[in-house]
Amino acid sequence: MNQDILQIFTKAINQFSVSRLIYSLIAILLAAAAILSVRYAFKRRKNHLDSSDDIERLRKVHGLKTIYRIIKIGIIFVCILAVLQINGINITSIVMLIGILLAVVAVGVKDMLQDFFSGVIISVDEYFKVGDAVEFDGRDGIVIAFNLRTTKIELLDDRSILAVSNRNLNKIRKLTHLVDIDLPLSYDLDRREAFSVLEGICDNIRAIEGVESCELKGTQSFNESAIIYKLRFFCEPNNRPDIRREVNKTIQDGLAEAGIKIPYNQLDIHTK
Repeated sequence: MNQDILQIFTKAINQFSVSRLIYSLIAILLAAAAILSVRYAFKRRKNHLDSSDDIERLRKVHGLKTIYRIIKIGIIFVCILAVLQINGINITSIVMLIGILLAVVAVGVKDMLQDFFSGVIISVDEYFKVGDAVEFDGRDGIVIAFNLRTTKIELLDDRSILAVSNRNLNKIRKLTHLVDIDLPLSYDLDRREAFSVLEGICDNIRAIEGVESCELKGTQSFNESAIIYKLRFFCEPNNRPDIRREVNKTIQDGLAEAGIKIPYNQLDIHTK
């Protein structure tokens, strides 16, 4: 392989001419002009971003920078191929060689490439943005920054900063205002009594500061040891952990006042 590369460049030196040098310089200048034009266009776009929200503006700037870098790399790559072609070098062999090298390198830096492409998806598809509330590995947090390699999340429970590799994008779930609670109650409890108690609990949940609304969705499913009822409330995702704990306390108090116990999982065995 080394001999093939040496032969290619030896042939290029032998075929050197002033006209090819001029054409090569023209190709380089055109590429430089294209990069400067794209850079100028993106700077103008960044300066004209219309958003009163600083976090929203930061998100858009992140996206613009990502797109600019991708276009810049593409222009440089095309320019290199054009210069090689002008100087009589078979770019088909070069492209094949680059493909082989990239395949070899990709095996060693697979995680880095996954981080990069996931970072592009986050920026272009707006998977989430700075300031969004997310859940990662069962813990709630706020996205405070992200780039093409990592996403930084400030956890809400202890305010620590967690750096997550972008390849774990499928493990990051964007939170919404909606929170569902599945509440198991005994089969022995009358349905009308259950609905009456749960409606009263919903009224108490609505009174909690930060809760936007609450509603009883009804019977969710029939499990082995209990009937599952679904309660749904809405709140700001940033305040979700604290409000969720207060909602759980309200449910416990409401059930205790009504003399209702949450049943344990149990298995009844009938013998003859």
